Amino acid sequence: MIQQSALRMAAFGLVVGLLAIVWLILLPAYARQPKMQAHLHWLDEEGIDPSAMYYTELEVMEDILAKQRRAELRGDNPSPLD
Repeated sequence: MIQQSALRMAAFGLVVGLLAIVWLILLPAYARQPKMQAHLHWLDEEGIDPSAMYYTELEVMEDILAKQRRAELRGDNPSPLD
């Protein structure tokens, strides 16, 4: 019984440790990449709140995607997403 409890605690600690590594090390490192910095800057310039995109992006994104498609057809690349 004690061994099983210790195993569960160790597994829980491992999961919490892995989540902490992803949240505190990997995601901030990814956010510092130039491509991601450019994308975050673009979102800020467009007035888009990334934390609210799931709920609000549909209305705004149609215009943004249309502009991006027109630019791609012209051969321009204004979007930092590429």
